[in-house]
Amino acid sequence: MLLTGETWNPSNLVDIETLTEQRKKYLKSNLKSDIRQLLSIGLTIENLKDFIQQNAKTIPV
Repeated sequence: MLLTGETWNPSNLVDIETLTEQRKKYLKSNLKSDIRQLLSIGLTIENLKDFIQQNAKTIPV
C-alpha cells in the first residue's frame, strides 16, 4: 500500500473479513428493521413499493 500510493480505506476490510452470506443476512435484518420503522411513522407497504418501483433504476446495486 505504501509503495503503490494506495490509500487505506477501512471499508475495504468488509470484503475480506465478512462472508457474502453473512453480509446478506445482516442487510436483510437491517432492511426488515428499517421497513418496520417506516411503517411505524405512517408509510404503507404500497408507498414503499411505489417508491422502489419509481427509483429502481437510480438505486445503485
